[in-house]
Amino acid sequence: MSAGATTPPSQERHDEHRQRRSGRRLLRILIVVAVLVLALLVGWLPHQKRNKEVDAKARQQQNSVPVVEVQVVHAASAEQELTLPGTVTPLKSAHIYAQASGFLKARYVDLGDTVRKGQLLALISTPELDALVSQQTAMLQQSKDGVLTAQATLRLQQATYDRVHPLVLHGILSKQEDDTALAAVESAQSNLEAAKSAVKAAQAAQVHAQSMADFEQVRSPIDGTVTARNVEVGSFVSASGGALGTTPVPAAGFTGGPPTGGAQGGQLFDVVDLRSLEIFVSVPEQDAPFVETGQTVDLTFSEMPGQTFTGKVIRSNDSLSQQSRTLLAEVQVSDGQHRLRPGMFASAQMHYRAPNPGILIPGDSLLTLARGEFVPVVENNVIQMRPVHVGRDLGTQVYIVAGLKDGDLVVVNPNDLVKEGLHVTTRAAPKGQQGEAGSSAAGRGAEEGSQNRNGGGS
Repeated sequence: MSAGATTPPSQERHDEHRQRRSGRRLLRILIVVAVLVLALLVGWLPHQKRNKEVDAKARQQQNSVPVVEVQVVHAASAEQELTLPGTVTPLKSAHIYAQASGFLKARYVDLGDTVRKGQLLALISTPELDALVSQQTAMLQQSKDGVLTAQATLRLQQATYDRVHPLVLHGILSKQEDDTALAAVESAQSNLEAAKSAVKAAQAAQVHAQSMADFEQVRSPIDGTVTARNVEVGSFVSASGGALGTTPVPAAGFTGGPPTGGAQGGQLFDVVDLRSLEIFVSVPEQDAPFVETGQTVDLTFSEMPGQTFTGKVIRSNDSLSQQSRTLLAEVQVSDGQHRLRPGMFASAQMHYRAPNPGILIPGDSLLTLARGEFVPVVENNVIQMRPVHVGRDLGTQVYIVAGLKDGDLVVVNPNDLVKEGLHVTTRAAPKGQQGEAGSSAAGRGAEEGSQNRNGGGS
């Protein structure tokens, strides 16, 4: 073997070392690539799995049919009940004011006393009126004395004429003396008539003065109970009105007793007949046509649970208030046992028969849209937006008088997805969301709901 064909040992070692170094670098690269691939598989595969699950669920929801809660509605009973609030007020009451100015001389009644018609409540001291009565009485007596004088003068002149006239007829006296005697009789007659007229004028003046003096006696115009007393002995009272009003100002050191001493220009006493009371109720416009005079009303009071009083509608104002669109009705109730008191809150239940009460639905089922009022109804699992006409609105429940029929399946509390032609599946609404067509619904008639409801759909 030649020398050029032989590889030196050093060269072989160098090639072997270079191959080893290249193998280690390739191994490190493969390890890094394997780690990256493993990390990618660990992070990407679960994410991809979740994406597939979300896509599958979205496709399932997209292909599924919405579920809506429904209720079968029926025609309401013609026997309707309406509950309205009211306040007990006295049918007969008297706010007694002073009709003569002066100082209160005596007071004979106090709060809670029962008084009769014409009973003396207090006495006002008015010396000016007393003096005026005495003056007019004296003038009346003077006028009556003038009549007596005129009568005596007339009799004297008549006697003189009776003596003169025969002598004139026999020519003993002249015609002039006859005329003079006759004129004296006529003058005396005129003076008598004038005296009688003066008596009538004096009598009228005396009656007027006595009538004014009678106002010193404060009397009750009705039978009843004293419910307010705003005066005390020594208080100044004014017939012209001193502008202190009916609410007296308590004096310094007020001890908590009944307010007194503020009657100048205000009322002295309040007298109320507690046997006959009345309650004013405001009847909504939808129910106003059914209110009639003589109609009975059941009255209940929270202070007397379990007790019902029977009242009767005695009158109404026959017109609706432009502010509240209600009819004011007056209900009278008698309470011989004095259990009811003015100011008590009353619940008045009015019963009547409505010719077309309509169909009672939950209030949330009524949608108010730009083009009108609608109720979503399900027929053959398809939503129909029925245009309706609303009757009585009880707030949580509404009477529909046109647009629905008995047995319709109404969507309860529809959302924005409920639209015309939408295919749905149904389930019964919970009892708490269903509108009950019984007396409990009508019993909430005092809760008039808003006519503007923000429903979903378009």
